[in-house]
Amino acid sequence: MDKKVIAIIIVVIIAIAAVAAAVVLMNNGGQKDDNNLSIVGRVNSEGSGIILAQDQIATNYITVQDTAPGFGAKYIYNSEEGKYYVFHSENWGGKIFATPGMATIQHVQLMTLADMMGLKFVSYTEGTSTSSDTLYYIAGVPSFAEFQNKQKSAPLAGFIIWEAQVSVGMQAGYETLALTNNLFDGHTCCIIGASNKYLKNEANTFEVFLSVYSQAVDKINAALKSPSSADYAKLVEIAKNRVSMPDWMTDSQKEVAIISALYNVTYIYADSSTGSLSDLEDDIADLAESLYDAKQIDKSAKDLGFSSYEAMAKAFVDERYMKAALTGSFQSLTSKKTINVAAISGDIHQIALWFAMDTGMFEKANLTINVYPQGNGPAVWGLLSNGEADIGFLGAPPMTIKSMNAEAIGVPNA
Repeated sequence: MDKKVIAIIIVVIIAIAAVAAAVVLMNNGGQKDDNNLSIVGRVNSEGSGIILAQDQIATNYITVQDTAPGFGAKYIYNSEEGKYYVFHSENWGGKIFATPGMATIQHVQLMTLADMMGLKFVSYTEGTSTSSDTLYYIAGVPSFAEFQNKQKSAPLAGFIIWEAQVSVGMQAGYETLALTNNLFDGHTCCIIGASNKYLKNEANTFEVFLSVYSQAVDKINAALKSPSSADYAKLVEIAKNRVSMPDWMTDSQKEVAIISALYNVTYIYADSSTGSLSDLEDDIADLAESLYDAKQIDKSAKDLGFSSYEAMAKAFVDERYMKAALTGSFQSLTSKKTINVAAISGDIHQIALWFAMDTGMFEKANLTINVYPQGNGPAVWGLLSNGEADIGFLGAPPMTIKSMNAEAIGVPNA
């Protein structure tokens, strides 16, 4: 055969192979760049709240009613409760609230409330003259103890924070204005993020981790339904030891706060028993678009090379590992493997991680877990991004905001 003909045939074969590879990548949701990050599981929904300073009156801020408010009212309707949460924006204007940090879900939720009330949302600095058309915030307050300390230097009206810090505040005699469960019913809260480099190199190890983690979540949910069980007693004790709480609290106060907090959080790991994360994909798409519109994200999905926010979320959320973990399609570990995990220290949302560690579940599966406690989600993202952590437990907003701003999301579909 003519050499030129042979060369042409080879080129055609290569081209066909390239197209086939592209189709495979398209069907798998796009190839992941090793230096990027992925969302690989859920942690919880709900589980935060707003605490008021002791000189504030709750009904000045929100009143709850069974009937729809009149025209022009600013309110949130909770369909599960059948209640209307009516906001009195005239009393929110000029007030200062603390949040655990920029880009945290609590910060984003407070910003959302300000926007709903027609108020500007501006950082407060000491000595600033406040205006009635603005809700002010002080970011970087990760615990109730820090909130109390910050009250000494700033006229704070309240604090939006995760559990168990809300329930700790109640033990100190502070009033809870509302739980985010009331105002953002069923919202996605924390997720599991991971380094694509780690996922590529240690897929099976990570699937073993997720299998153990999901079993721990199931044990916790069963324990919460059976408060006389041994697992319930273990859960409460582990949470008392692992969740940061102020030194002034007695053991009894800690226990009351922990029990209250545990029942304010919904613990999950996927959207179905087979490991689907399709609902999470939808949530991330909506979240990314709204955060871009709110100018919290510098680049849109299209700026990052995706055809839509839905396409970006499909590349960002990778359900393959959770599906493998829940269907058992992984190999048990025959030797010890170590995973570096970053998690928030004052937060009860990640209690299943500690439960699996402290009851020996990870050890039994041949996993050694090194946990690096952080003050908030953005700090967790930092360890993921620089490679110090393989896995991170953090809020969906910081994972989305930080990853999009850093262009750290997998290569888009062809």
